Amino acid sequence: MNQVATQADPESIPASIFRAYDIRGIAEQQLTTASVKRIGQAIGSEALDQNITSLLVGYDGRLSSPTLSIALIEGIQSSGCSVVSIGLVPTPLLYFATYTTDYTSGVMLTASHNPANYNGLKIVFNQTSLADNQIQTIRTRIENDQLRTGRGGFAELEVDRSYIDNICGRVQLSKPLKIVIDCGNAVPGKIAPTLFQELGCDVHPIFCEIDGSFPNHHPDPTVPENLAALASTVLEKNADIGVALDGDGDRVGLITNRGKFVDADRMLMLLVQTILPSYSGRAVVFDVKCSSKLGALVEQFGGSPVMHRSGHSFMKQKMRETNAILGGEYAAHIFIKDDWFGFDDGLYVAARLLKIISESSASSDEIFDQFFTGFCTPEIKIEVPEERKFSLMDRLLELANFPAAKLITLDGLRVEYADGWGLVRASNTSPALLLRFEADSQERMDEIQEKFRTLILSVDKNLEIGF
Repeated sequence: MNQVATQADPESIPASIFRAYDIRGIAEQQLTTASVKRIGQAIGSEALDQNITSLLVGYDGRLSSPTLSIALIEGIQSSGCSVVSIGLVPTPLLYFATYTTDYTSGVMLTASHNPANYNGLKIVFNQTSLADNQIQTIRTRIENDQLRTGRGGFAELEVDRSYIDNICGRVQLSKPLKIVIDCGNAVPGKIAPTLFQELGCDVHPIFCEIDGSFPNHHPDPTVPENLAALASTVLEKNADIGVALDGDGDRVGLITNRGKFVDADRMLMLLVQTILPSYSGRAVVFDVKCSSKLGALVEQFGGSPVMHRSGHSFMKQKMRETNAILGGEYAAHIFIKDDWFGFDDGLYVAARLLKIISESSASSDEIFDQFFTGFCTPEIKIEVPEERKFSLMDRLLELANFPAAKLITLDGLRVEYADGWGLVRASNTSPALLLRFEADSQERMDEIQEKFRTLILSVDKNLEIGF
């Protein structure tokens, strides 16, 4: 393993990269080899203080990841903590390894679906994703130079085959399906075609060659425009369904046999309808961006709907607190606990959804078309400076005036009426305010949007609002 740069000055590591549920910034600017090495030493030091003596390390397919992973490994080892490298893998394989090997903790080098020039670190201690204050503890260690020194060991471990075998042992399709897979030239391309072939699918891969410049489209499967090639290929091949995976494989998007985009609300509704009848009374956790129709469906099938703040780490924490059987975000992080481990895994979720589709005589389009979510928008982004997004959100909360509505402020501001709702919140992963709207009619949705437009412009009349 080639050595990389020496340690960074703590003052050269910007506090802004330590975010709500991971560490994320621009590679070679905010995340240099020196700063990643220092962060690795801090993570290793924190692990040792929690009696964790070895950390799994994986990395995604970004152009900066191989070099930064060396820095991360060296940093962890310099604390005296040992490293077990699992190499180039989607994030769910690192999570999987914490449940199925002797190592329950690890660090994944990835920036998920962020632009190609970003990178980041997702941290897991004892099968739990670090978030909020736990992330800030890493930053504080660096600033206060509370770093252990030593020389940790190094080993390598291959988890790809055990992961594929485990899913294939749990999920059996009732009939073969013709599917198109779009990995967006990201790291899931290493696993997905093999996995779905071994599940018995007739697989037609597109953009499954790993290229961290993401030359064909951005690897975010929640944006319909990114799946245009997938939709056209599904129609061209007369496929049963199209599957898209995000930059590190923990999220999934779907295209029906008729080329229509399926959002996470409807994926979750299908899973609720399938899973909850066997788990009456159990909680289903969903985030503030999800449809109100989802909570109603959970109640219809005898479950307990629990709304929570957005973020994969927060969702997993809430699922543990409530002993939830299922969870999901509108951003398509979906967590299944009945026959999996409860972490967000786009590959496994896709396999489960394919199993449901294979058991039906209806087409994928007909299956998802049964779930009507009213008139709704996708997620709307208002770009704002990183350093202003939270203060802007605070001001919006101060000025919020929505008579006859229920205000939910657990993550931003969600305003609920009997016939619709609107949401504005600060993004935890990008410099933006994020909005979403849903109503029983287009006219009503327009009215709710206008109320939000008035509120936002009262805080900053120069913001460019895209609705």
